[in-house]
Amino acid sequence: MDAIPGGLAGIELFAGLPEIAITEIEAQCRWREFEAGELVFDKDNDTLDVYFVVRGSVRVLSPADGEREVALANVIEGNYFGELAAIDRKERSARVVAAEDTILAALDGPAFVDLMMKYPVVALRVMERFTRMIRTLDTRVTDLSTLTEVQRVYGELVRLAQLDPKRPGGRYIPDMPNHKEIAAWAGTSRESVAQAIGELAREGVLERRSMKIVIRDWPRLQLMARGN
Repeated sequence: MDAIPGGLAGIELFAGLPEIAITEIEAQCRWREFEAGELVFDKDNDTLDVYFVVRGSVRVLSPADGEREVALANVIEGNYFGELAAIDRKERSARVVAAEDTILAALDGPAFVDLMMKYPVVALRVMERFTRMIRTLDTRVTDLSTLTEVQRVYGELVRLAQLDPKRPGGRYIPDMPNHKEIAAWAGTSRESVAQAIGELAREGVLERRSMKIVIRDWPRLQLMARGN
């Protein structure tokens, strides 16, 4: 597809750069549309492009045993991904798929490295992102090694819960992900997710209403997620 004029203006990495600089970066990019579920690149791919999410979002996945995949991150509009390969010139360490209909701008790896050298503020922001990634992955690794599969499912429900506008102090999940998506984040199987949610429903901790989950006992769900 053709470049979108001003398409990179919303990318946080480039905040504060002169407009002419962003225009120059746009001219170097290749632009592409992806449908929901479409593969952007696979693990061990040897491309070096860095991708900027202009519209939509993507999911970063790491293959586990069998057909399971562990979700590492969601990259939403305004953010970027793929910089690891651009910097160390190694194969991709994870799979990336479009989480919804998405528009990406791709900049080749050497051009991205040149960009960091030209604009130190961009390089600093990349380092700050690496720091956040390491801290997040430390937490995920700890959870995967110390919590049971069921506890991790409960933890994902706690993470997804929002304040219920119809019940003061109540919590709900307005758009419940499918079991495969929850399994990817919890590092478990769809069957384990179905079993854990079914048990919560039978015990009255939550109630399913179409695509919405109403949490009836929020304190108990929090305790169960911590293994108490």
